[in-house]
Amino acid sequence: MKLVFVFLLTLFCTISYSQTINIPDQNFERVLVEEGIDSDKTVNGRVLRIDVQSVTFLDLFNKKIKSLKGIEEFTSLTYLDCRNNYLSSLDLSKNISLSTLYSDVNNSIKTSSNDLAFNWFDQ
Repeated sequence: MKLVFVFLLTLFCTISYSQTINIPDQNFERVLVEEGIDSDKTVNGRVLRIDVQSVTFLDLFNKKIKSLKGIEEFTSLTYLDCRNNYLSSLDLSKNISLSTLYSDVNNSIKTSSNDLAFNWFDQ
């Protein structure tokens, strides 16, 4: 009986964990709420995975964001504008659909993108 209880508890914790994505930057999550992406409409440090899976366009220009941790789970993202923020790193290694990226005017940003091909535009 104990073994069944431990198994069910482990399964529940695994399922619960995998349904949400950690979004530690409040300004980043605030944009997700404002844009109607975060369905719980609360800045609470997490967003449902299902809410971000179909997002293709994300404009984060000048939103005072320090971290885009969690952006790697936006796997359908094709366009990302994260200019004029306070980013020091950006993990795009799982964003294989991304074709357009604006990321200038940040804090010496280091991008991990696994040699993705991007359309770069100067403005």
